Amino acid sequence: MKSSIKHPLPSAERQAAAEQMIDEAECISASPPVAFQIFNLIRQPEYSTDTLVHLVHLDPELTAQILRLVNSVQLRGNGVASMEEAIMRLGAAQVTNAALSLTVGRLVVMPRTGYCPDPEALWRHSVGCALACRYLRGICIGVQADPDLVFTVGLLHDIGKIVINNASPEAVEVIAEIMHEEELDASDAELAVFGADHAEIGGLVLERWNLPAELTTAVRFHHAPEFDLSDLATLVHIGNCCAKVNAGSRGWDDFHAALLPHALERVGLSRETVEECWGDVLQSMHEIERFVC
Repeated sequence: MKSSIKHPLPSAERQAAAEQMIDEAECISASPPVAFQIFNLIRQPEYSTDTLVHLVHLDPELTAQILRLVNSVQLRGNGVASMEEAIMRLGAAQVTNAALSLTVGRLVVMPRTGYCPDPEALWRHSVGCALACRYLRGICIGVQADPDLVFTVGLLHDIGKIVINNASPEAVEVIAEIMHEEELDASDAELAVFGADHAEIGGLVLERWNLPAELTTAVRFHHAPEFDLSDLATLVHIGNCCAKVNAGSRGWDDFHAALLPHALERVGLSRETVEECWGDVLQSMHEIERFVC
């Protein structure tokens, strides 16, 4: 099992290091992708369907994938050709989740490195975490965020890894070496090399895209959920550990070993209840893969 140092308190130095990395990253745009504009739109108390349709049409690939989804056998589509009807049938929330999943899939099209040897696996991990968070949200206590925001937090929790993987190749490989030689977790190795970890970097990226504060806070602290009083970061931490079960680990024993003490108790969950929902998570994951792939 990998060792881990105590997660340091948030600091100006860590934030400055994260800001510098984001500024130097060419893989992250200064303005939010269309999917995140859609996410912000549908969270408004009142919004125009015409505006939603307009945003979807700004992304031709998303437009094509939404129409393919609504016309799929699974949804018993009947030749839907207009985005207005597609949104009516699917619902704005499902359109948003599909758009976010597609966008994160694009972002992880990046070089294979010792730090991230399989970018596609990072996307699958992110989707698995998002779905676990959404299913667990319905049976946990203390988390007030709505299911769509919970899904989005899980999907974006590792977006900072994309920034790190696109840093200088030499520094990225040093992270991989430290993880292997000193048996450190990725976050500790990132802090040692860059002065900030992927959680801090990810939270800042999402702040720049004007996503809700509760979302950015949960991403920033998903490895240190004690700093998030809403317990949303705790749920993401649990979802993150769940997703690792589907990524070549030894199974639920590794899930339990990776959990921070009392994480399950804080939100009223047990290992048994988490395991019970995993079949539903895998089924939903297959549906998302059919949409994106």
